Amino acid sequence: MGIENRMYRIFRMIRVEEWLFSKIPFMFVPLFTYIHTYGLYHGNYGLGLCLQYFIFIVTFYGFGYAINDFSDKEIDRKAGKENVMGEISPAAGVLVLGVLVTGCAPFLAMHLSVRTALLFAAVYFWGAAYSVRPFRFKERGIAGLLVSSLAQRSLPLLPLAGADARMWKGVLLWGTVGFLTGLRYILIHQYEDMENDRQTGTRTFVNARNGGIASIIGACLCLELFLVSAAGIYGRMAGYWIGLAACLALSVPVFYTVHYIYRKSYFASFLCVPLEDLYNFYLPLAWLLVFAQAQPLWAAPVAVLLLAGWGKMCRKWGMAYFGITHWRKSGNGRN
Repeated sequence: MGIENRMYRIFRMIRVEEWLFSKIPFMFVPLFTYIHTYGLYHGNYGLGLCLQYFIFIVTFYGFGYAINDFSDKEIDRKAGKENVMGEISPAAGVLVLGVLVTGCAPFLAMHLSVRTALLFAAVYFWGAAYSVRPFRFKERGIAGLLVSSLAQRSLPLLPLAGADARMWKGVLLWGTVGFLTGLRYILIHQYEDMENDRQTGTRTFVNARNGGIASIIGACLCLELFLVSAAGIYGRMAGYWIGLAACLALSVPVFYTVHYIYRKSYFASFLCVPLEDLYNFYLPLAWLLVFAQAQPLWAAPVAVLLLAGWGKMCRKWGMAYFGITHWRKSGNGRN
């Protein structure tokens, strides 16, 4: 097996495409707020802190997806779904999970304390409890939604507060935003997997209901908008409101494309998740550009963000352009 083939299997094993751009940039927003507030973008401390956290968060998401597939290998086999973790031996699977857990070591070594160690333990426990028996919260209705959202979008921020207590406000604010965002994502995920889950007997919150999913997602979105506005006041960064306005403005033609052209639910599909471009592109990019003006080394994460997110952003801009063009050609633009 060649190196490229091995790398492809590793990426599929930890499902990099499912979290690299849709989750990672958001997790840095409270950290960037902290770095900006205390001027830590001068020198190397802020960059080092970001690198340590990046290693942790990347391996943690890999751990979460790998342990989920490790637990679901029989279910996925019956459903005919790809599961790379299910193709290796149990011993090899445990070894992979153990290696992924060590991703917290650089961050923990630099900020070693009982509090930080306990926070990491809580993060990994809840990351595993979603899919591992006897807990397996993914099959426990609303508890599954709450645990999934907390484990993926809120709790991984806690080690930041363990490193410096001054980050508590930012962690609490953006952890709440992340929790609501996570609820939307897991509801969409369960909605799209509804038929497979019913066929395999997997009980989730969505397949136990007859409808109303889009309205729940919409309610979470409204609460997010309120908190995002509060975060703009709290963060006091020039350009924040420009990014938010650009995100909301693009959402209108994208909604038209998804709802009227693709005939999909704008709220209950992954075609375009509202506000994801704000969290995963506009806000992190705005912070990084400010930092790069003071310290050129910050240009490296700017390049990484652009490389990871440019294709997805182009697709969203394309959807917006397609919606505007279709609307004008339909004659509505002349009314």
